Amino acid sequence: MLQIATGKLFSRPVGWENLLRGMLYTNATFGSEEAIETAVGKLLPSTSYSIHPRVLVYELLEQMETEEIGPGVLASSCVEPYLNDFAVVASFALNCVCTPDIDLARRLTGGKKGLATRAAPQEFVRRFFDAGLLCKPEEVAFLQEFTTQLIGLPRNTFLCVMRAIRTYINGMHRIADDLELAYTLLVASVESLAQDFDGHESDWESYDERKRRAVDGALSGADEEFAQRVREVLLRVDHTALARRFREFAICHTPPSYFREASLVTNQSLSRSDLTEVLAMAYQARSKYVHQLKRLPDVVVLGHSYGETALHERVTYLTLQGLSRLMRNVIIEFVKGQPSLEREKYNYALERSGLIQLRMAPQYWVGSAEGDVIRAGRPKLEGFLEQLGPCLLKVEGAILTDLRLVLSSVAVLLPTAKKDLRLPYLALYVLFNGVVPLEQRAPIPETIDRLIQQELTQPSAEALIAHTILGKMINWSLESHLQELENYFKRRGKPSGMRFPRSFEAAVLLDLAERYRLMGDMDNCRKMVALAVESHPGNQHLVQLEAEIAPDTPIHGVDILLPRSTSGDDAD
Repeated sequence: MLQIATGKLFSRPVGWENLLRGMLYTNATFGSEEAIETAVGKLLPSTSYSIHPRVLVYELLEQMETEEIGPGVLASSCVEPYLNDFAVVASFALNCVCTPDIDLARRLTGGKKGLATRAAPQEFVRRFFDAGLLCKPEEVAFLQEFTTQLIGLPRNTFLCVMRAIRTYINGMHRIADDLELAYTLLVASVESLAQDFDGHESDWESYDERKRRAVDGALSGADEEFAQRVREVLLRVDHTALARRFREFAICHTPPSYFREASLVTNQSLSRSDLTEVLAMAYQARSKYVHQLKRLPDVVVLGHSYGETALHERVTYLTLQGLSRLMRNVIIEFVKGQPSLEREKYNYALERSGLIQLRMAPQYWVGSAEGDVIRAGRPKLEGFLEQLGPCLLKVEGAILTDLRLVLSSVAVLLPTAKKDLRLPYLALYVLFNGVVPLEQRAPIPETIDRLIQQELTQPSAEALIAHTILGKMINWSLESHLQELENYFKRRGKPSGMRFPRSFEAAVLLDLAERYRLMGDMDNCRKMVALAVESHPGNQHLVQLEAEIAPDTPIHGVDILLPRSTSGDDAD
């Protein structure tokens, strides 16, 4: 939000400006009572030095791009999103606590240890949590310089850096209550930049050695051109050497000056010779915590001193002091090395505060014939099913969109389309015509009718749902029927899959249960009914069916889940 407010991304003139102010709380004190001007607003220090934490007023002139005033036009984002963003930037640049939350500021700087830590946070990390922190003029100048560099970044880089900075500050805050989580977040702040900006190109030697040897063994004797294609595919779909990429990115952004700072303490500071090892162990500690909740070695989180490294079983680790200083330096060096843009053409509309993206209800798009309609069959079938359930249940206000326009527009395209693009529309033809009155049905060309007879009789998710809703018994083998159901549940969350509403998922399971009942296989019948109950929890009709199931009692899935009248003319 900070970058948007400057007008850097506008393609039209500034329409109006809003002067916004908010309160920040910090442990930092400034030698001067004058306002601190930055590229994104200014800080007005308080003159009440007896108040802890200290109060700062943040003031920003919010610029809004010219657009026609009316419904849906944002007049101001108010100060909160800018306040939150600037607090993170100021906290990072000044290496202090700075937050709009006074209770958080008090807790972090109060000198009390957390419930799960051995000491107060200021005993793990120098300066950041100190109750009284005097910022020198050069530190204030760095805040101003860093903010200018940050705002000048290309938009995509800016967003990534802000995520990294926010993760870093969140990690610092966690030192007050969870040291392992704090360590993990500090590593993650730089890891995110490494994965986006290290320029890494995977090669076969970077691939996990255990996997590489197994694949090379399996490909021995294969044609070399084929083997190389297999390796390239694996490299494209797998993340290779993430730990190495993190390590090399951090080393690349650790300049010689890092080891020459005047404030460094002899025998307590990180050495260049330890850098590779400590970064490897930091990433390993992060992975062990994320995947196994493994604690850090005690010597790493003892606190009570500000040594940057610690030895554990002859291996060097970064302490929280060493890790926080190193990760902060890496982020700063990365920002310094990026290009700066005064203006950038960028559509930021959906990145403004308070905006979220949600899929519109089906009635607004399921019947549309605009755009690349042939590829929209799967979502249109899902949207139609989403509408159909409430209509069959006679829910007040439920509607079923007229699909005749979209079906007629794709009719000439379907015969030459790929089968996976064609099947959803074939299912839509039979389902739509099966539930609307005769006079509202879509005409089915002879070529489409032949495709329906050929392809909707073969196993597919589309055939499953069409047979279930229309009440037709599937004539596939039981093994094929079960396999297609399992395939549906495996693929429904994938781009090539399809997701039915829960009631229809239960209904297709009951169809297979009925087939097992007719074959006298009550064990598998009960198994399918149990899956239906657990796929649609809370449905008392299913619970009752499970309790009363018997070999001589037919199971009609759709009628159990979606009771309806027998007349097609009653459809909405």
